[in-house]
Amino acid sequence: MRLSKRSKFEELVQEVQSIKQAVAPKQPPPPASLGQLPLPPVPPPPPHLPSPRAVDQPRLYAATPSFPAGTSPLSSIPSFSTAPPPRTVLETSSGPGLASPAQMTTPSSTSGRTSQPRALKSKVFSGQDIDHYFDRYFEHCHPYFPIVRIREPDAVYNSGPVLFWAIVVTACRTSSHAGGVFELLADAVKKEVWESVSDPPVSLATINALLILSVWPLPTIRFVKDPSPMYVSLLMNSCYLLGIHTGRGDYPAHTYPAYRLSVSNEEAVYSWIGYNIISQRVSTYSGTPSTGQFFNRTIESVLDGTSPVQIPTHFHVLLESAAYLHRVGGIMAANIEGGNGVSHLVVQQLEEDFQKVQMLMSRDISDAAEVDRFTILSTLQEIQLFYFMPMPGFSPEIFKRNALRCHTTAQSVVRLALKLQSDIGFLSHAPHFVCRSVLTAACILISAFLSPSLKDVIERHTRECGGTPDMVVGEALACVRYCSIQEGDLPVRTAKMMESAWHVRDVLPPTEISHADFIHRMGMGLPLDCIRRWKRQMEQIRPDKVSPSVPAPGAGAGAGAGGADLQAGAAGAGAAGGGGGGGAGGADLLATDPFSRIDWEAFMKDFDWNFDPNLMDTVVA
Repeated sequence: MRLSKRSKFEELVQEVQSIKQAVAPKQPPPPASLGQLPLPPVPPPPPHLPSPRAVDQPRLYAATPSFPAGTSPLSSIPSFSTAPPPRTVLETSSGPGLASPAQMTTPSSTSGRTSQPRALKSKVFSGQDIDHYFDRYFEHCHPYFPIVRIREPDAVYNSGPVLFWAIVVTACRTSSHAGGVFELLADAVKKEVWESVSDPPVSLATINALLILSVWPLPTIRFVKDPSPMYVSLLMNSCYLLGIHTGRGDYPAHTYPAYRLSVSNEEAVYSWIGYNIISQRVSTYSGTPSTGQFFNRTIESVLDGTSPVQIPTHFHVLLESAAYLHRVGGIMAANIEGGNGVSHLVVQQLEEDFQKVQMLMSRDISDAAEVDRFTILSTLQEIQLFYFMPMPGFSPEIFKRNALRCHTTAQSVVRLALKLQSDIGFLSHAPHFVCRSVLTAACILISAFLSPSLKDVIERHTRECGGTPDMVVGEALACVRYCSIQEGDLPVRTAKMMESAWHVRDVLPPTEISHADFIHRMGMGLPLDCIRRWKRQMEQIRPDKVSPSVPAPGAGAGAGAGGADLQAGAAGAGAAGGGGGGGAGGADLLATDPFSRIDWEAFMKDFDWNFDPNLMDTVVA
């Protein structure tokens, strides 16, 4: 009888508990899929710091509702939040203690505490302004390169002011530049960086600041005047000195006692991965062999899924691509140095090997997220670029076939970038190496159309695909312009220069794409050669070099012989139907003279390092 009563009592207790759970107010689900970017968990504070109070916990910011219904287009892309599939059938990455990126969709803290105001030079930024800038950074930029693991502005500032201001200036890239705030930030951050690195050892915050400024450089850079390679060299030494390459946040056996970091392992791993990615990308678009890569056991454990720290799929694809490009760079540097060119057989073998690497990233490229497909296609483009550096005595037919393949890849890169720009504003916020990939694709497309040996086959293939040369080049130039963040920056100047060269292509001297002068710059050799050649050719046909003033229609006697021929040819090539009465006005001149559409300033100020001494006063380096 007692057992029966006890059993009934236990059943009654369970029933009461069930009722409580049913009627208790539930916490609202975290808005991970609406308006919240994939944010990784905030790491614990360093051991030497006291635990923060509940009201001081770093808060994770919700995305600013910049899109309809408060949704962010990036939040719908799983590649920014989910881990990649395992590389083998063994469940080596499913053990206890693994931090899955799926947990990165942490909701905002309920504290809602406004950040403290900060001052930079004569400008005071309110707490609301700082919160807004941090919201923009973690919404639009952070998913592409998630190296910053602390979200709370005050905590970031305490870790290192240079990182704080690097985040703010990066967030301001696509904001309104009224009032000179962006210019003030850009000027101050450059000084903050050099002050921070001048007193070693640098902190992890300074390392992350240099990474951010290498991924999203300031718009004051030029084509061959970019501080990113210098930043990368500083980063290499700093990472080794602090033991970050070990993947451990506190490794006293590796460093001097005064150099101990005491940060989390997650912070160390993400920073080391970020360094390896951006170091290789900078090496690729600067055209120099990479000397800073160290794809060690820490990187290998992340790639094969055995590391206790997992990363989002997009970050994983970037790392896989960087590791493979590091191998390609070493092989190509040796081939170019030894044979003054690259055999197409070597490039084909590297292409085939990269297809196997793609299997590690995605079983089928069509199944990968579009942002990951762009990374894969742009990496393939970097490999195929070496088809344009053939060995002496190459087969013209084989060269045409390989050039067509690279041309098709470049067109795919451009069109996918335009689609991503339409969907998620990709080109407006993506890292700078994306802009360089698009710029390289544009150079490939234009150069192939201008090459006498490739022009016919490329144009025929383009028309078979339902396009025209003007359409293909127009898409490429639009793609480059979308990378611009302010007037007069590198994408704008580059697009103007390429557009000008395309408009007068019929009067430019024919140049074979296979006759490159800068093969020692490896993958960057083709863009450098194209831009430098177009610049010099355009300077030779500048109207003020041909004649002191633009002659009236029918009057060309004042021009030099060669210049008169060039201008006459240009007018004939640019005329759309001729005609109309005597005394052509300004509109008629614009319609018949293609030189009137050229931005000569772009040619005078950029894209070369060997200038005519007479023009040095006009050069803006």
